[in-house]
Amino acid sequence: MNPKSRIWVCRKDQLADGSYMRIEVVYANEPSSVIVFRYKGGCLAYRNLCVHMPRRLDCEKDMIFDDTGRNLRCSMHGIIYDPATGESLSTICNGEKLTPVKLQEDEEGVWIVDKRVKPLAVTVD
Repeated sequence: MNPKSRIWVCRKDQLADGSYMRIEVVYANEPSSVIVFRYKGGCLAYRNLCVHMPRRLDCEKDMIFDDTGRNLRCSMHGIIYDPATGESLSTICNGEKLTPVKLQEDEEGVWIVDKRVKPLAVTVD
């Protein structure tokens, strides 16, 4: 993997089980965000966009897991997702899935390595 095509997320120790980070990016040429989280020891990432309505999962509350910590939950309408697959477990969106984003975890940390994802342009005045 070309190091220039990776987007830095965090050091491995900064992402504990059940915690997450929201990374603002450009996804498929549109401004978007990606949620990166550790679940059962592994790092996963999805586009931060509910399948029910075009809202971030954390749009109402600064959290993506439900009260049990076992499922992802959209804070607006409560749509529940399986963290391992991104599949909706709610009747209203049953079978639909969050869009997965490819990650790489190495000794340096966690990186987004998805070709559809680009870093936001930084402008300096």
